[in-house]
Amino acid sequence: MKKITTYESPRNAGLLLNANELSSNLPKKIRAEISEAVMTTDFNRYPDPSQKEVLEAYAKMQGLKESQLLAGNGSDQMLGHVICYFLGHGKKLYTFAPDFSMYDYYASSYEAETVKFRTEEDGSADLNAFIGRGKEVNADMIMFSNPNNPTGHCFDLNEIRTILSAFPDIPVVVDEAYMEFSAKESALSLIEEYRNLYVTRTLSKAYGLAGIRLGFMASAEENMKKLKGSFVPYAVNTLTMKIGVIAMAHAAETGDVIREIVNERERVYGEVKKMKNLKFYPSEANFLYGRSAAKEVLLKLMDEEQIVIRNYAGSDAFRITIGKKEENDRILAVLRKFEETV
Repeated sequence: MKKITTYESPRNAGLLLNANELSSNLPKKIRAEISEAVMTTDFNRYPDPSQKEVLEAYAKMQGLKESQLLAGNGSDQMLGHVICYFLGHGKKLYTFAPDFSMYDYYASSYEAETVKFRTEEDGSADLNAFIGRGKEVNADMIMFSNPNNPTGHCFDLNEIRTILSAFPDIPVVVDEAYMEFSAKESALSLIEEYRNLYVTRTLSKAYGLAGIRLGFMASAEENMKKLKGSFVPYAVNTLTMKIGVIAMAHAAETGDVIREIVNERERVYGEVKKMKNLKFYPSEANFLYGRSAAKEVLLKLMDEEQIVIRNYAGSDAFRITIGKKEENDRILAVLRKFEETV
C-alpha cells in the first residue's frame, strides 16, 4: 500500500480562528440571490462540463481569458490535478518548509518525493540558495504558497520572475490562496510571459465561500488546453458555479471586507509585536504566525476561552486567523493574560 501523508482537518467548535476562514457569512442580499438561483436550477441535469459561465466571470474579474482558466473543487483540486499531470513515481516536488501541507498529501498520493527548502523564521528565503538546491536535487516541479501559509510572507513579482527564469523547463506552481490580502502584485500578470507558470486561486478565503469549494488554475492557453483534456468531468457542481458567479458580481463589496481584515491584521500585529514572551511576524495574509517557548500555556488559555487557533505540533509555532474586531479583541485579551502568566 502507498504511504500517503494525511491531512489533519481543523476543529469546528468554539471561536474558530484556525482555518483562515472569514468570520462573517455572506450578506443577506447575496444569499437571497443565491436562493432565487437555487429555485431555477435543473437538479436533474449534470453540471456544464465547459464551466463556461463561471470561467467567464472569473476571467472578467481578473482581466484574463476563459481559455487561460480551469475551475475545480477548491484550489486544492487544482493543486492535486497539476501534480497528477506532471509528477509520479520517482519524480520530485520542490517546495518550502514550512508551507501548505496538502502539497505533501498530493505528492505522496502519486508516489512523488517532496524536497523542502527551509525558510527563515519569518518565511523569507535566500532565493539563490533555493535555486541552487533545486537544481542540485533535479526538481521536476516547484510549488509554493504566496503569501506563504503559515508565515504570511509574500514574494514580490521580481522574486517570482527569478524563480521562473531559473527553472524554465519545469512547471512552477504559485498558490495564491491569500493574495487578495497582500499589497504585492499577483503572478497572474506573468502567465503569458512565462510558459512554465501555473497560478492557483480560490474563492474560499477573501470571498468567504469556503463552504462551496470553488478554486481556479490559470496558465498560458496551450498549458490549460492540456490540463483541461485530462481533468475529471463534472468536477464542479452546478450550485457551486452559480453561487460563485453571483458572489463575483459583488466583488466591490468583497473589497471592503478585505480592507477591514487588512486593517485589523495591522492593528493586532501592532499590539502583539511588542510582547516579550511571544514572537509574531509581519503578514500579508489574513492570519498571523507566531512562536513561543511556552506555547502549551498559550494553548491552554485559548482552550479555556473556547478559542481555537492552529497549533503546529512538534514545534513552538502557531497561527491565528484575523477575525472581526470583537474576535480579535478576545484574542488580544488572551495574549495579554499569557504575558502576565509566563
